[in-house]
Amino acid sequence: MDQAEPSGETMRQPHARLEADAPANYSQQSTARKSGQTLFTFSMQTRLSCTRCGDSIHPDTASRNQGLCTPCVRGNTLTIEERKARSKLAREEAEAREATAERQYWKKLVDRVYKNDRGLDALDRGGRLYFLITVLSGEVHNGGFGQFFTNTSGNLYAETVDALAESGLHTQLQLLQEAKGLLFGERSVPPDRMARYAAMPAVEENHPDFDFVAAALDRLDRRFYADQGRVDLVLERIAVEHGLFTPS
Repeated sequence: MDQAEPSGETMRQPHARLEADAPANYSQQSTARKSGQTLFTFSMQTRLSCTRCGDSIHPDTASRNQGLCTPCVRGNTLTIEERKARSKLAREEAEAREATAERQYWKKLVDRVYKNDRGLDALDRGGRLYFLITVLSGEVHNGGFGQFFTNTSGNLYAETVDALAESGLHTQLQLLQEAKGLLFGERSVPPDRMARYAAMPAVEENHPDFDFVAAALDRLDRRFYADQGRVDLVLERIAVEHGLFTPS
């Protein structure tokens, strides 16, 4: 036997509207039924703000914790004032970095490479060294040697090897070549991104050597991170020797 549909009157009840003068912990619920069966329960509950950090919390939580959210009760969140102070400091630090001679030079250097048909060939010797080493460092710190090879940065593997050797970054050169060996073995690194990706199947999680290669790459990444100070010093030396900018 067909069951009757819920009446339009039942479905039009204004349960989704919160009364303007409702108390903070006011709750409304509506249950639509079909021949004795509950179809759904709709609940509308106002939220409060934690009195310490400002996060949205359930009224029951506020009542139980004297207006505080659970993380604040545990003491592992910042006050609203502390958050504002940290946000302001971070914003000021970011603005200061953007204003440095190094950052201004880097943005111009990137434009010269990517907004010029000649690409890397548009740079002089000093700019070329600075660009290649900075790109390698950025890629490794962002996603490891694996990211260097899978991104377009890997197109310039041979040029990066030369730049590291010329700049005296022998440890970084060794790490890069070890990473290349893990991913490509004795084969050359294809300068084309898609061809390169197809040539290193071990980056796929279903490859039998994936875990071994991933762990080995992680160790190389960590060794690179540990010697970043040396990379920074070399970049500063290149900038001074080639008159790229005056380091701050």
